[in-house]
Amino acid sequence: MDYMALFTHIQKGKPGSLYLLHGPEEFTKGEALNQMIEQWIPQQVRDLNYQVIDGTETTADTIIAACETLPFLSDRRMVVVKDYTGLTGQRSEDEDILKKYLANVSSSTSLVFYVRGNAEKKRMIYKAIAKYGEAVEFVRLKHPDLIKWARKRFKNYNKKISNPDLEHFILQVGNNLEDMKNEIEKLAAYAGNSSEVTRADIDKLVAPSPEFTVFQFIDAVSVRQKSAALQQMNALLEQGQSIFGILSLIARQFKIMLLCKGYDEMGYTLNQIKDKLAAKPYALHPYSIQKGMQQSRSFTMEQLRHGLNQCVELDYGIKSGKIKDRLGMELLVIKMCSEQIS
Repeated sequence: MDYMALFTHIQKGKPGSLYLLHGPEEFTKGEALNQMIEQWIPQQVRDLNYQVIDGTETTADTIIAACETLPFLSDRRMVVVKDYTGLTGQRSEDEDILKKYLANVSSSTSLVFYVRGNAEKKRMIYKAIAKYGEAVEFVRLKHPDLIKWARKRFKNYNKKISNPDLEHFILQVGNNLEDMKNEIEKLAAYAGNSSEVTRADIDKLVAPSPEFTVFQFIDAVSVRQKSAALQQMNALLEQGQSIFGILSLIARQFKIMLLCKGYDEMGYTLNQIKDKLAAKPYALHPYSIQKGMQQSRSFTMEQLRHGLNQCVELDYGIKSGKIKDRLGMELLVIKMCSEQIS
């Protein structure tokens, strides 16, 4: 079952006995759990029939006992096990006991395993849940769905936003729905009685994601604007990024540019490149690909390779104590903004 089907399933009001909610999209995952609780366990008896268990400290016996407890003044009980180690961490000694129980969870209980991030699909508990219940993965929304989701959120606040400005907003914020929800709420409040959110509002209020700041950094490097590139580097540091985090983001963008330029030189169109790089193992966002394609035109393949190598060399130099991190980053920016990267 995918997570969109799960929301439909929840609304039908016919709960099953076993579920796993996992994946990188935390906001939608949290909404799904909240809807399960609201739809399946009446408010007036929720305190008696809803139990949360810390999965990092629990045992199979504790989970089983909670599931076998009969509901009180209700026909259903819900047990939520959060971050169970058998799905993400070290194997527990009693996992075999829990695995056997998952085949026959009490018909009056909905047992929900809730994992922050991804569960490990090779684990025995994951396989048991997938076999006897529903393992639902909450993936990041693809770009068209992200556009629809954001536009609907703006509409909920009776705000309009143009297509170009909405694209700009998503590029600034990234694809984390929790961040997007908060930024839309802030923009709607700032717009006040105005029915429209503008690009000026976005640039004034929205804190750019690290990925967007890296786009701006590469843009500055591509036209050899040393002061602008240093400014973007400082912006990343102010956002709380470590030097190694910044290096990782810059190296990632050079890799994307290399991929885009390689496919471009083989004669692929932008849409074909997007299809190639959106699939595994790359799974890149269309915006990252489009931006990488645009930026790659300012560099030769050799310059891109050399830029990536410089990131790797600086990473090693800092970790081995050969150069101080801040000084090394500033020298890297100066080198990249020289007339020839190589």
